[in-house]
Amino acid sequence: MHCLPNIFMICQVQSMKGHVEMKPVIGLGAGGHAKVVIDLIRLQGEYDVIGLLDPKRELWQRTVSGIPVLGSDELLSELRQQGVHHAFIGLGTTGDLHPRRRLYELACEHGFEVISAKHPKAIIASSVMIGRGATIMAGAIINADAQIGEDVIVNTGAIIEHDCRIGSHVHIATGACLASTVTVGDNSHIGLGASIRQCIRIGRNVIVGAGAVVVDDVPDGVVVVGVPARIIREVKAA
Repeated sequence: MHCLPNIFMICQVQSMKGHVEMKPVIGLGAGGHAKVVIDLIRLQGEYDVIGLLDPKRELWQRTVSGIPVLGSDELLSELRQQGVHHAFIGLGTTGDLHPRRRLYELACEHGFEVISAKHPKAIIASSVMIGRGATIMAGAIINADAQIGEDVIVNTGAIIEHDCRIGSHVHIATGACLASTVTVGDNSHIGLGASIRQCIRIGRNVIVGAGAVVVDDVPDGVVVVGVPARIIREVKAA
């Protein structure tokens, strides 16, 4: 098991920056998505990112956006004992949401509170309900009475119109547009620049391809592409 450097024993006490009390937070995943989330967290000014965890040994002791990669997920228990109570998911998705979901569930199993990261230039209506662990990026718009589940990514410039219902562990990719009253089931991926007509129901474990235009309901466990979107295959079970 990889051991934590002694310097991170300071995590027993909340970090202090100026007059603002900062809570230590650990990230799970050290790839490109982690860079984006680190930036969002820094802009929020509430949490101090003290390290990242990743199973790739070649990343250990390197840094991502100035944050050290401490070791693998095996360090979660030790970090929790040292007083780190918050985590974020730094793993993005390109269709398969299950690896990200497993990290989210792992953090929860170890007693961490998975925090949300919201860019200050996202537009979120006051009536929107957002579950824990959401990542909402710059330029995203979420309109009135939409509901967002746990561990959801609303990527740069994505639009979720009023009264949409987004399940947990969903990724709404960059520039995707969901018209009003769209429902998206758990573990689904809405691809880059995709458009979903109003009142459409997208099932669970669905992949909507980049640029697709969805004008009919989509059942569970399929991949749809094209204009209009059509089913091309089933999604393999995780």
